[in-house]
Amino acid sequence: MKKTILLLFIIFGLNSIRAQVEKSVYELNNIKDLITDDVKAILDTRLNDKKVVFLGESNHYFGSDLLAKTEFVKYLVLEEGYKDIAFEADFFGLYFDHNNNVETNLYAFWSRSVQGKELFEFLREHQVTIWGFDNQMGSGYTNANFTNKLSQFLTDNFIVVDDSFIELTERFVKNRSDANEIVGVSNLGKLENEIEKLLKNEKVIQDPLWYQFLESFKSDLVLNSTHKSSGKGTPVRDAQMAKNLDFLVRTMPEKKFVVWLHNAHMIKDDYGTQNGQTMGFQFVTANPDISYHVAFSSINMPYRKPKWIARSSKDKGNLLQFLPSTEQNYFIDSQQIISNNPDYGEKEYDGMFVVEKDKLKTNWFRHYDALVFISKGEDVTFKE
Repeated sequence: MKKTILLLFIIFGLNSIRAQVEKSVYELNNIKDLITDDVKAILDTRLNDKKVVFLGESNHYFGSDLLAKTEFVKYLVLEEGYKDIAFEADFFGLYFDHNNNVETNLYAFWSRSVQGKELFEFLREHQVTIWGFDNQMGSGYTNANFTNKLSQFLTDNFIVVDDSFIELTERFVKNRSDANEIVGVSNLGKLENEIEKLLKNEKVIQDPLWYQFLESFKSDLVLNSTHKSSGKGTPVRDAQMAKNLDFLVRTMPEKKFVVWLHNAHMIKDDYGTQNGQTMGFQFVTANPDISYHVAFSSINMPYRKPKWIARSSKDKGNLLQFLPSTEQNYFIDSQQIISNNPDYGEKEYDGMFVVEKDKLKTNWFRHYDALVFISKGEDVTFKE
């Protein structure tokens, strides 16, 4: 009898906690009118003092994530006054060439996709300024202009560099992905040494913008001269992306930024994934209490079998268990969950927010302030 009572008590307790969590789950509309008034009311409260809103995606090639994020951008611009958007894209190039050449300055899965068309039309119509914070110098603008602008800066400030510096810089910028082979390992080391000297030059130090450009240039050099198998590249990139975004926010205090990136980069805490190496965590450490992080994931993707989704939705170790249905779109208020049930600050679940690691068990409620699930998933398709 005692065992029966104890079992009923445990079941009742678990169901009670689950019911409290489910109170933090809000159904959304269809993708074209996604955000309900209830969710807008939550966001309006959460964003009251936030200068930066991170919008993440579970995979850059998920068109449904892109469409859902576009609806959030519309809300943030039209109802919350965010007039600047920073992409996980070339910091240098987009600092100068904001909105004119998105197809050559931003990655194709955003700028040349069918699903991205509405986003960029909206940004143009409402004069939302596009920025970048990535250290990867891959934009068309940088390819055509970085070396000349750097050379002009050095000339204007009477800064002397090694005779081969400009030529090696140009070769690197034009051949970043094959830098070891085309520029050469010894030349890359030489280039890095020259950048380090510049970063110690008083005239460079007195120019915050060019100091930032050179620091970002150096990190891209390290990133592209380090073999991917070493695992050193991602921490270098995330650290510099955090610094670049921090620079934008710090030097333009009057602006409010939407930040568009992958979920993996914007994890805001130091819990169990990359030991504090994420861009989000480092940005939050430098800028506490000014950002809000929303992660997106699409459920029914073509490569996921319906039976697997059905099993996952019944799995007590999977986030899908908290959704009333996998056939609807939902918003989960992570902040509310942890506030109502502090124990959830330590609970780990499988999730779909870094799809390269579908089986990653971690604390998604702590990683992000809100989770958005889109039922009907689709891949990015490209304009002809």
